[in-house]
Amino acid sequence: MPAYRDEKTKTWYAKFRYIDWQNKSKHTTKRGFKTKKEALNYEHEFKATSEGRNDMTVASLAEKYLEDRRLYVKVSSFSFIEQTIRIHILPYIGELKLTELTPVTMRQWQNELKKQNFSPSTLSGYNRRCSALLNFAVKYYGLPSNPLRTIGSIGHMENRVDFWELSEFQRFITFVKNPRHKVCFLLLFYSGMRVGELLALNAGDFDFEKNQISITKSRMRINGEITTPKTKYSMRVINMPPAIMQEVKNYIDSLDEVTTPLFVLDLSPLSVALKKCAVKAGLKPIRIHDLRHSHASLLIHNGFPITLISKRLGHKSPDITLKVYSHMYKESGTQVAQFLENTVVGQNVVNGD
Repeated sequence: MPAYRDEKTKTWYAKFRYIDWQNKSKHTTKRGFKTKKEALNYEHEFKATSEGRNDMTVASLAEKYLEDRRLYVKVSSFSFIEQTIRIHILPYIGELKLTELTPVTMRQWQNELKKQNFSPSTLSGYNRRCSALLNFAVKYYGLPSNPLRTIGSIGHMENRVDFWELSEFQRFITFVKNPRHKVCFLLLFYSGMRVGELLALNAGDFDFEKNQISITKSRMRINGEITTPKTKYSMRVINMPPAIMQEVKNYIDSLDEVTTPLFVLDLSPLSVALKKCAVKAGLKPIRIHDLRHSHASLLIHNGFPITLISKRLGHKSPDITLKVYSHMYKESGTQVAQFLENTVVGQNVVNGD
């Protein structure tokens, strides 16, 4: 493992051969190291990574993992993955080799996170992302086992589902004076679409004869780029109340210029407007995304089948819908019992009569 000094620049460089993923012998050169040790360390890490050895560092593993994930997830998802790894994982265990990862080491990492007073759901998310990184090492880079599986997770996932009932939304919307904000809130509540899907809509996505909206794209929160929806199951057509579609048509007809996308605004001013109008209406403010939950709640409590609700929301399967809204079904259990009670009152079907 030689390293060489460049007398002209007074720096060191590594020049060596290695075996690539196709089992071919190749050579590479890397310059600009301040010390011989840095050049030698680079060679060691490069070979460990390219040859899939488990004596590579977690930092090197992370680069391979991120390189892989970038090809399989949307840009918005990748950004959250990368941020978690670079800010909450690598500063603690990045310099360790895979062979040095033990249950004790990972427990110490968990304890450091817990000292920072993150919410239980945030801790759980960081732990799941680190576990995914180590599973990648187990599968491709010779890590014998994932030590996080031995010690278990920290925190717990919280399915925060706040919502307004129909009467609450109807009171809220009377305080919304901005025409664009009003149309956005009406669409979110009565369609159940995601905010990114709303902000990517064009005028051509509205079919005013059939009273339908076509969801074919989504706007990313991070950079505003218009991309395909969250998943292929999010590509859907939503049937809408004619009155809401008329509100949209009136809004479009009032514009001096119809822009693409139709609603040129960011999430922040929409969230501010929701909070201000909620306070004026005497309601507990909810998040913009909770208008989607409000839509789901409205359908659930009016007895619509889970399969229909799942398709309308753009979920992959009814299982996902149930996972998010299972507590609402429990809450509606008494309503079902009351409905059944009303069907038998006054009829000779009780006590075998």
